Amino acid sequence: MHSDATVFTEMRFWGLVLCSLVLPTAIFIMLFVRREFSKVTVLGFGLLLILLAGVDIFLLRALATMARATPSLADDLVFSSALSIALYIFPAAFGTFGLNMVSHVLMHYLKQKELRFERHQVPQRQRPTGTPSRIRAPAVRRIRPQADGEEDSRPDESPGRGPRSRWLHASPGVRRRRGAVARPPSASRSS
Repeated sequence: MHSDATVFTEMRFWGLVLCSLVLPTAIFIMLFVRREFSKVTVLGFGLLLILLAGVDIFLLRALATMARATPSLADDLVFSSALSIALYIFPAAFGTFGLNMVSHVLMHYLKQKELRFERHQVPQRQRPTGTPSRIRAPAVRRIRPQADGEEDSRPDESPGRGPRSRWLHASPGVRRRRGAVARPPSASRSS
């Protein structure tokens, strides 16, 4: 038998309080107060929560064994009865949160690896030898939208470009602002 009459004065009990309540609460407060973390920090906090959950379970089992040996009924009520099952909720919850944090970091790392692999593999399979690796779209000359009746101060490079071609090359937003419905006003067809 132990010299103490109760488990609540043992160092293991205060270690349980520290690992079950104080340290996880401090970790969660830090996670919610700070604005940004590196992935290494999140991984470290996740592993620390898993470690604290393991220490909690070890201390709960040790205290349950010690509670049976003490003459105090309060020890038996807390650590050796059905109420002791509720004490395992803390380590289960913190271990689960820690595991989710670790898996989040690992999933992000694996997604980066998969994307890097796909970037290197897909172009090699799709392009035949001797072709450039990037196919570029032809360059498009952007023109300034003209108001109706306003002449273009720049000389046209191509002789066939009139108001209809400017309307066709204008963005959809410009067409809407001009009030065009389906076709430009000058393009009405008569048969």
